[in-house]
Amino acid sequence: MRCIGRGLALCAAVVTLAACGGAPRGVPITELEPVPTSTVKPGDIVVIEFWQQEALTGERVVDRSGNIHLPLIGPVNVAGLDSYQIQDRLTDFYSQYYSDPLIVVSVRLGVNVTGEVREPARYAVDPSFTVLDALGLAGGLTYDAKEEEIEFNRGGQRYILNLNEAQLTENPDLLLLQSGDWIYVPRSFWTLQRTAIYLSMTSVTLSIIAIIVSISNN
Repeated sequence: MRCIGRGLALCAAVVTLAACGGAPRGVPITELEPVPTSTVKPGDIVVIEFWQQEALTGERVVDRSGNIHLPLIGPVNVAGLDSYQIQDRLTDFYSQYYSDPLIVVSVRLGVNVTGEVREPARYAVDPSFTVLDALGLAGGLTYDAKEEEIEFNRGGQRYILNLNEAQLTENPDLLLLQSGDWIYVPRSFWTLQRTAIYLSMTSVTLSIIAIIVSISNN
């Protein structure tokens, strides 16, 4: 009887946890203040195209100090700058070595996509990418995804996005990504309930088996 009691208690606990998983954890994404420009942070990638200077062309990762390291001029702090500001800064520096250097800079911002997506990972994305683009990069949602309550974390604040309404927002800039954004796709409430039922049935089955074994031994 003790085994059955423990099994039922576990069943109740799991069902309670599943029910808790259905509550939204954040504010509506409509309350997010859009940021007009995308600035780089450590971990982002700066892509440099230097006309007729192939050795200076390439990708540079922003280090923890906010610097990229370049030939001739060494470390250059780019944290908090957008691609145009970085381009102007590099042009000024390289003007000491080349006459009218032609430099084009673009950035790729680091964002995380986790939860019920097919390929959860950290991605380097173009500043023109939106939440929807990032979900596409991650291979799309899994069958168990809760698409009406996707969590979007920016600067420690959680926002809730209903994917079914994402394209209907009055301000599409809300969905543009910034460096450090985190997208989490939770599991649907039905999936949590189903898991709870499976676990509770397993627990009760094990309890019955324990009782049968105990009776057999006696």
